[in-house]
Amino acid sequence: YPTDPKLGNWVRTQRHQYQRMQKGETSTMNTGRIELLEGLAFQWSYCEETRYEKGWYAQFKRLAEFHRIHGTTTVPQKYPTDP
Repeated sequence: YPTDPKLGNWVRTQRHQYQRMQKGETSTMNTGRIELLEGLAFQWSYCEETRYEKGWYAQFKRLAEFHRIHGTTTVPQKYPTDP
């Protein structure tokens, strides 16, 4: 995706306002906005663990494809990178 700091800041603000609302603090978040964002499968929290999970599943998909092609999960240590 192209870099868009304004959008990234806006998303961070939505997450922050949601957390404030969850704590019972003053917030600009409301149920209508929550429904709209959740309609896009919005992730209310994002952390390194989420990034790690995406990487883990990407590698798992690669292993599944290797297994489909070769019938094994014994991948050589110097297996070439994807095309």
